[in-house]
Amino acid sequence: MALTNSQYDQIMRIYQDRQRHRDHILREHADEVYSKIPAFQEIDDDIREASMEELRLRLSKTTPSEGSSLHDRIEALRQKRIKLLVANGYSQDYLNPPYVCPDCKDTGYIENEHCHCFKQEAINLIYHQSNLTDVLSRENFQNFKLEYYDNTQIDTKAGITARQNAEIAFKTSWDFCKDFKEQGGNLCIYGGTGTGKTFLTHCITNQLLKQGFSVIYFTAFQLFDIFQKATFHKNRDAQEDYENIFSCDLLIIDDLGTEFSNSFTNSQLFLCLNERLLRGKSVVISTNLGVGEIANVYGERIISRISSEYKLIKLFGDDIRTKKINNR
Repeated sequence: MALTNSQYDQIMRIYQDRQRHRDHILREHADEVYSKIPAFQEIDDDIREASMEELRLRLSKTTPSEGSSLHDRIEALRQKRIKLLVANGYSQDYLNPPYVCPDCKDTGYIENEHCHCFKQEAINLIYHQSNLTDVLSRENFQNFKLEYYDNTQIDTKAGITARQNAEIAFKTSWDFCKDFKEQGGNLCIYGGTGTGKTFLTHCITNQLLKQGFSVIYFTAFQLFDIFQKATFHKNRDAQEDYENIFSCDLLIIDDLGTEFSNSFTNSQLFLCLNERLLRGKSVVISTNLGVGEIANVYGERIISRISSEYKLIKLFGDDIRTKKINNR
């Protein structure tokens, strides 16, 4: 995600806090072990002394046999260290750094590139500052209300009521999140205005963020605005957002069809959906458009991708927003 200097500094303070907390825990553990097992300090001193000697030999380009002998001694001391820990009731990794993210060792970087945990922190921060966090605290699977769907209104083609259909939509979305790590996949949630499509995308967003996946949520207007700025204006922030659109675990495109559609938006949508398919990345789309309308607006290439690669979820019924207002 594109970050301001202030946002970047705020995230780096998170990593600094993690490092301080980690060092504090390590010191406490070490003090405890040294106090309980006096011989442990001596072993650590021997390892430290042997490691310094090994480094000196490397720098002086001493014969390999001398360095190998020293390396074996260090390894033997480390094994003795582990056995002593376990014999005294500790786990063998008790004195290892307790990293929140072992991949980057809580630095936020891997070989000068942002770690996946940094990207997730950026997403969390931007969601929080855009008030989407507040929305997700209200609109989630726990607060999905089936009673808003009429149990007498029937889809004659499917032969089920609006409430029965909503139950299927809920289960399909929940299973999508539950199986996301192993299966990924794509969803297209469609139906009339006020039938709960955006609410369901918020449920999915909230659940997968809690599971630790990187989720980027855009309305269709926001998405195409980024494409336009990155393509025509070479806007730096938009270009960074553009890259994240293709690399995040899940991209959610809400209200597809509300933007002004033209040849540029159609080509960019196809590029986005196709590229994410090629990368094995998931997409969730919500739209007021039916399947036939999607084909008319965006063309056969896009509807072909959606029909073959996406699980379709239809929602129907009365406008829930109107019901909520009338029930106040």
